[in-house]
Amino acid sequence: MVVHVRIRVKSKAGKEKELVVLVNGGAHSPKPVLVVDELTARELGYSGGEAWEAVMADARRTVYVVEGVLTLELLGDEGEVLSRVNADLVIHPGLEEPLITDATIDELGIRVESFYRGLWRHKEDPPGKVRRSARPQF
Repeated sequence: MVVHVRIRVKSKAGKEKELVVLVNGGAHSPKPVLVVDELTARELGYSGGEAWEAVMADARRTVYVVEGVLTLELLGDEGEVLSRVNADLVIHPGLEEPLITDATIDELGIRVESFYRGLWRHKEDPPGKVRRSARPQF
């Protein structure tokens, strides 16, 4: 199992969408980003951006970056907002599931307890509170 969390995405294009995203601590970015496929980007009001070369563990790929256009809200078990962060949108053609990177994870206050068991906490959670991974939407 892996860790997935539920977020609400608000775009400067006036769109809003709830997503279940992969918490990918192995994906690095210099600032908070949300990485999505082309369809999800269009649903958020964007169809392109500045081309960048992304270095993956197994390859290099061209992705498209739209800077400063999103607000991400980390949602708790009852839909309450646990934290929020402004982020860039990264459009990754062919991506299988949306993900957040190390910078985004840290800024949202996500603390993974167990990737294997799909357990995480928010930095403001009381001691002993552990959350279960959200179910992916695909």
